[in-house]
Amino acid sequence: MPVSNSLIARAAFIVCLVVAAFWLAWQVVDILLLLFAAVLVALALHALAAPIARVTGLSPRLALIPTILILLVLMGLSSWLFGSVIRGQVVDLIARLPGAWQSVQDRFEILNVSDALREKAEAAVPSGTAVLSFLSGFTMNVANAALGVFLILVGGIYLAVQPRLYRDGVLRLLPTGSRGWWRDRLDRAAVALRGFLKAQLVAMVVVGVVTSAGLALIGVPSALARGLFAGLAEFVPMVGPVAAAVPALLLALNGGVEEAGWTLLLFVVVHQLVSNILAPMLQQEMVNVPAAVTLFAVVAFGTVLGPLGVLLATPLTVLIFALMRPAEEAGPT
Repeated sequence: MPVSNSLIARAAFIVCLVVAAFWLAWQVVDILLLLFAAVLVALALHALAAPIARVTGLSPRLALIPTILILLVLMGLSSWLFGSVIRGQVVDLIARLPGAWQSVQDRFEILNVSDALREKAEAAVPSGTAVLSFLSGFTMNVANAALGVFLILVGGIYLAVQPRLYRDGVLRLLPTGSRGWWRDRLDRAAVALRGFLKAQLVAMVVVGVVTSAGLALIGVPSALARGLFAGLAEFVPMVGPVAAAVPALLLALNGGVEEAGWTLLLFVVVHQLVSNILAPMLQQEMVNVPAAVTLFAVVAFGTVLGPLGVLLATPLTVLIFALMRPAEEAGPT
């Protein structure tokens, strides 16, 4: 039966519409990533507000008020007690890293590629222009990062106050017959992401505390700052712990091979603690994503989407697995 011209035109129009939608999404991919990060903040606020709602009898929306106030008080108290110490250690850590890397290069006779590249750059660009260009780019990056954090936090609060309003608004963009299926998928994805955030928060706290205590016992300087960095890096599984261990080992090498050996042993023990003891205990809270998938997801999202893609690679993977998983395999609700 011959295909009519109207059907061909309709198919071509649908294809063009889909291509245009993907192109538009690619143009605003950074905004979509910020929106997803805001969704994670909203889910975290709801998870923290749930116990308060149960104890006080408040509605989930009203329970957000004491939750946010408690978080602000805790952050202010932490800043007052440890802020100056952490700030000083972070500054000291940043100041030590270039010298530590130079010392490692001198000790192991590593070719200083960065110096060669810098010399070529300085020869190609006048020094004054290079400094102005660097300062301009650095200022712009700091401003963009601050704006992004502000949008994520404020957007997360708005999403947490009226989650169903925004969810139903998204569902209205879909065909009527598929809205029930997508509503169920989104609810399951929310449960999976909430479990992921709970598990990661516990893992980050444990890694940060154990690493700080271990480095302090070894006698490594700036132990609190390094432990804080290790805890934050734990949010990106597999890649994050390696990224946290590299600067710590570089600095430990300045104190001698013995100090570097103890530091390496500490990071290995912490990694084994998380992988073999903590992770199985938290597994019931998380979607079971294979380790190889997590590793390549971090690399893929980082390559395509940049630093924000690396940071959000694991929750994005959890989201995809939760949306694809059959209903009978759903996790805890």
